Amino acid sequence: MKIVVIKKIFNILTKRPNRLLKKDFYLRVKRILASSLIYKTLPPSHHPRLYFDVTVLSLFDNKTGVQRVIRSVYEELKILLYDRYEIIPVSCTAFTNGFQALEEIGTAKRKKFRLTQYKISPKKGDVFLSLEQAFVEHLSQEKTFREMKREGCRVILTVYDLLPLQLPQCFPPEVEEIFEKWLSVTSNFAEYLCDSRTVEKDLIDFLSEKKLKLNNSYWFYPGSNFVQNVSTSGITAQQSLYLRNLKKFKYNFLMVGTIEPRKGHAIILDLFTYLWEVEKDNVSLTFIGKEGWMVRDLIDNFKKTKYFNQNFYWFNDASDSFLDQCYKQTDAVIVASLNEGYGLPILEAAQRNCRIIANDIPIFREVAPKECYFLNLTTPAIALKQLQEWLKKPSSICQTSKTKTWKESTAQIIGKTNLI
Repeated sequence: MKIVVIKKIFNILTKRPNRLLKKDFYLRVKRILASSLIYKTLPPSHHPRLYFDVTVLSLFDNKTGVQRVIRSVYEELKILLYDRYEIIPVSCTAFTNGFQALEEIGTAKRKKFRLTQYKISPKKGDVFLSLEQAFVEHLSQEKTFREMKREGCRVILTVYDLLPLQLPQCFPPEVEEIFEKWLSVTSNFAEYLCDSRTVEKDLIDFLSEKKLKLNNSYWFYPGSNFVQNVSTSGITAQQSLYLRNLKKFKYNFLMVGTIEPRKGHAIILDLFTYLWEVEKDNVSLTFIGKEGWMVRDLIDNFKKTKYFNQNFYWFNDASDSFLDQCYKQTDAVIVASLNEGYGLPILEAAQRNCRIIANDIPIFREVAPKECYFLNLTTPAIALKQLQEWLKKPSSICQTSKTKTWKESTAQIIGKTNLI
């Protein structure tokens, strides 16, 4: 079993972007060695404990949407449940048994976690809550989770989406296999927390189709008030020139997010290439996002197109202050994901009162403001006509937003899962 796990971890890690591979691999090995030396059990407490999983976040903060959710919910839980639970951050590895207790170090803005000298032993009345996507690590802890359940500790795991099963072509083959195994195994002991009604429905349908057990499921909406907090500053000379050049275009369009196969960048670039070559439209298209996985060829195409740095721009490293300026100067934000679990980019754009053009998928219909303009990206010919119609008559600026603060979001989790 351990050899199989090692092979799967290696296969996944070697497909990650180079910027993450070396550091991530080193930190995982270091955590495995340190965790293997922990033998003492956390002393008993007079209060029930809420064990909050930060297995991946405590190693390396990739600044992803999921990790922002984990950090934000954790901080709010400590406030909202301080008199109900002793809240303890924990982590596990794929090669050691059980979960280890962590402690917080650093300042509020640069908070990190490090191992204590204790492992945990959950009891009746305790809760294990994970908003992590630590699929391989969780699978190796099946015995631990089952023991938690037998002792009367609730196990609540989070499903952000079922994308590896719905769009397997957008992920390395190992991801689909591991994710389906994770659902199959954890359905025996876990309750599931989903980040939208759409995801909860998808999960229930999948478990029913596979004849797997469903203990309980809940849904919540992540908060989005973090967009008002600029954390990085600085605009380069190249970026300043770009911002000035935007004024020469009739319309400027913006896509924000990691470059991944399922985000729809290739489809949108093809649509705009037609507008530039055939329609001769004086419009710009900008992608802001780091390189994800399985997109090397796509990135090469970005740089090879004759419109690169003419009508088409890509910034793989953008400060929050530069991104804020891009939002202010765009005429519409495009969210073209083939599928999503929630759709945070839509809410970020809505909070900034931007026009939004989005792919017509169920989750976007659920969370998008009423002013959102939808494209049928499953049929590019139709999407092109819809985009041309938008150019003739732009949609309205978004005035509404189905957003929550992180306090409201965390309160929703607490209420839905009956943590009090």
